[in-house]
Amino acid sequence: KSNSACTSWLIAWCKTNDDAHIKLFLDSVKDAMNKGRKKKQSGTPKETYYLQLASLIFSNDEDPETWLLFSQNPNAFIKPVQTQFGMLRKKYNEFNNALKQSGAGMTYEHLQKDPEMKTLINSKLKKFSWWLDLHGWWRTNPAFNTTLSSANPGQNFESAAL
Repeated sequence: KSNSACTSWLIAWCKTNDDAHIKLFLDSVKDAMNKGRKKKQSGTPKETYYLQLASLIFSNDEDPETWLLFSQNPNAFIKPVQTQFGMLRKKYNEFNNALKQSGAGMTYEHLQKDPEMKTLINSKLKKFSWWLDLHGWWRTNPAFNTTLSSANPGQNFESAAL
């Protein structure tokens, strides 16, 4: 499968499995507080979720060889899924670097109010369409949004984490 198709499956799965993606992406205290709930912690190993994703992507693969390999050793497909999430994180942060300090932690709706930001985001979305979904999940989480953690030196992540 192309990375594009795999990535689309990953994003779709995360949208469908809200609890799992929150646990997979390290639920932030700030997000939990903003949504009026407790921080979710997983008693399930992340590999379990990665295996679910691998199954979704590879068990119905059009390539008979890939399907056969997956059916013989599904655990071997966990690492490629993890790697894809790593690539998404890297591209997400590259996108945020273009937004600079003024935009990396803001909501998409807020960013759209600034004509320059709107133009920049719209042009970058043509090359990385998954940013919008990822930003909804990762915007306030410094574990995934590294631009956020360095954007404002006065941010107090320690108190937000408590």
